[in-house]
Amino acid sequence: MHPLTPSQFFKAWAIVIFVARETIDVLMQSVRAASIAGQGRANIDVMVNGNPELAHELAGRLAQGPVVPNAPVVNVWSIAQGDKANAWNQYIHGIWSGQSIAFFIDGYVRLNPDAVELLGDAITADPSFLGGTGIPCVGRSAQALRASMVQHGGFHGNFCCVTRQVIEQLRDRHIELPFGLYRVDGLIGALLSFGLDPINNEWNPHRVLVHPTASWQTNVKHWWRFNDLKDALKRMFRQTRGLLENKAVTHHFLVRKLSPEQLPASASSLVLGWAERCPVQVNALCQHNLLAKQALHQFRHAQPLAPDKAAPTLVLSTAPA
Repeated sequence: MHPLTPSQFFKAWAIVIFVARETIDVLMQSVRAASIAGQGRANIDVMVNGNPELAHELAGRLAQGPVVPNAPVVNVWSIAQGDKANAWNQYIHGIWSGQSIAFFIDGYVRLNPDAVELLGDAITADPSFLGGTGIPCVGRSAQALRASMVQHGGFHGNFCCVTRQVIEQLRDRHIELPFGLYRVDGLIGALLSFGLDPINNEWNPHRVLVHPTASWQTNVKHWWRFNDLKDALKRMFRQTRGLLENKAVTHHFLVRKLSPEQLPASASSLVLGWAERCPVQVNALCQHNLLAKQALHQFRHAQPLAPDKAAPTLVLSTAPA
């Protein structure tokens, strides 16, 4: 058990919120919703990466008092390095304190009050599942995505979870996500679908429970708002990066037959290694996707992980002294 989580405040589940660019008001809404969803059953760790000002602002707000009555313990962590994959690694290999299920959400997500209980109870009832995911209920593509996930499986980064069994394997085998990875949920979902052993196991997406009613809310985006349009364009570019990452992950596991332990330390090494081995596939992709060439350029000029900025610092814990 982590020394910062005294046994009398330990809960069976954990909710982890990954935050980078959200406003304090949006983040407070997320923390409040997570507190309601996790009341009595989960502690909350907020992983603020690359935004120390936001971490301290959140800590100041939480120090004023509980966000809801009987609120769970909330720990606020600040990581100087702005990278979700590194934040995931830091939680899994350093902060997790033995909970049977760890739920993960993004900092702009407002969980429905019953979301954690629905997904957590379903996972607990069937130990064959290695993880689980909720399904979005808002947005133009939500209905089609729901139908696809229920039929074919999936792992949605806005609200997903993994079991103690998975985290213990990740720790024991020293499996880490490549630094700089955008498609964090894509790689985790792939690992779960392979049972963490793509060399010996067949792909089976039904190792992940897709819960049809565990869901969340997010703020509605409007294309005519400048900031929303700018965010949409940035998201298009990140999705192109994610497409290249998915191609590289598939090549790593299915073509080269390499283990998760052999994943490169960075997303740049992963993608550029695939690009070097598969130039015909890469050239064809770049011809059909104008952003792909720009994304490759970004991978080639990516900055390495700064070790002195990668570790988390506890800014606040609401656990009584």
